[in-house]
Amino acid sequence: MSEFYFDYLPFIFAVHIFSAVIWVGGMINFSFAVYPSVLQIPNEKMFVRTSLRTLNRFFKLLLPVSILLGLSGYLMAVGKDFAHRDPVLSVIVTSKIYIWFFMIILYSYSFYKIKESKKRCLASDIDQAKDNIKLIAWYLFGISALLGLVAIYFGFILRGV
Repeated sequence: MSEFYFDYLPFIFAVHIFSAVIWVGGMINFSFAVYPSVLQIPNEKMFVRTSLRTLNRFFKLLLPVSILLGLSGYLMAVGKDFAHRDPVLSVIVTSKIYIWFFMIILYSYSFYKIKESKKRCLASDIDQAKDNIKLIAWYLFGISALLGLVAIYFGFILRGV
């Protein structure tokens, strides 16, 4: 495994960084740029539909990105053999794994809330649909973005090793 790792290290590392930037940057972008702009739409039903379309597209982008992120992270963790080199590095790698796993749980919950918002919108329960969108945009994406920045910092520490 380590031979494969060292042969393809630049590619694995580039895929990992690219995926992390899309994941974390996309959530920050949606929370602080896209969502406030969409809030300016005066028609509530149009606001909900536009938000749901945007979130749907974003989640379709995040699915392959999250798979690439997980695979490249796994290859780097196993390839460098952090678990047997240093206990501190092992804790950092394990922390990154738990952070990204929790972010996947938040991603899944957000996806569930999008589906629920679509049902609410079709049932003309616009207020509940708006609340679900607000939960996703401000809280779930905000928490994921902060955790992602922490994971990126941990990755920066590990990259120097």
